[in-house]
Amino acid sequence: MWADTHCHLDAKEELNENDIRQAISKGVKRFAIAGVTGCSGESLHLAKTYREIYLMAGIHPLFIHKTDETSMKHIQKIATENPKCIAIGEIGLDYYGKNVNREKQKTVFREQLELAKGLGLSVSIHLRRAFPDFLEIIRNYSGLIVIMHMYSGSLEFAGQLLRVLPDIYFSFGGPAIRANAHKAHKVLKGLPRERILVETDSPDLPPPGMSPPNVPSNLPKIGAGLATILCMKPTEFETLTWKNAKEAFRW
Repeated sequence: MWADTHCHLDAKEELNENDIRQAISKGVKRFAIAGVTGCSGESLHLAKTYREIYLMAGIHPLFIHKTDETSMKHIQKIATENPKCIAIGEIGLDYYGKNVNREKQKTVFREQLELAKGLGLSVSIHLRRAFPDFLEIIRNYSGLIVIMHMYSGSLEFAGQLLRVLPDIYFSFGGPAIRANAHKAHKVLKGLPRERILVETDSPDLPPPGMSPPNVPSNLPKIGAGLATILCMKPTEFETLTWKNAKEAFRW
């Protein structure tokens, strides 16, 4: 069985329930839908409809401007009252582009980490071009289970994180199986295997050779590609990542 540890199945403009059912028929038995401005009504509907679908609630660092003071209360309500909410995410730091409010991002990130800590939930991390600030903040939350969504950092930085976070996981998707993704290949080979997860990030980031949108049924293809990099059989990688995901999300 496969576990898609990060996806956006609530993107109704690009995905529909046929895409979900097709993925389930191909062996994807767990999905974690990430929140970007809290938790969407469509995500709640899908989690109620499909036993395979779980929720995350969180504010993406690039969507802070679309939230207000009620957003954190909404996230806390979902995380506290909905038994299918298994993480706070996707949260983190993203310094790409102009006019990024770094201090606001760090404040909102810390608030959500505190919420996860108080509720005993895992966190799903979005991180881009903000590695030093992320490390400075996250080292104060060593008790959290941390999932690095679509990890793009170096093996050296992963090593730093492993030293300060006992329960950290690194998730990889379509970009990591490209032939020229040499940094990702190095990271994959250098990580402890019990720390590796797989995701689609659907409808974004399709695997090489596939046209957008990225559909969740691509997960076995992505997993097989990652298995090849690790010199594993796809079935072995499937079993490994299913176990890792179960431990990361406690679902």
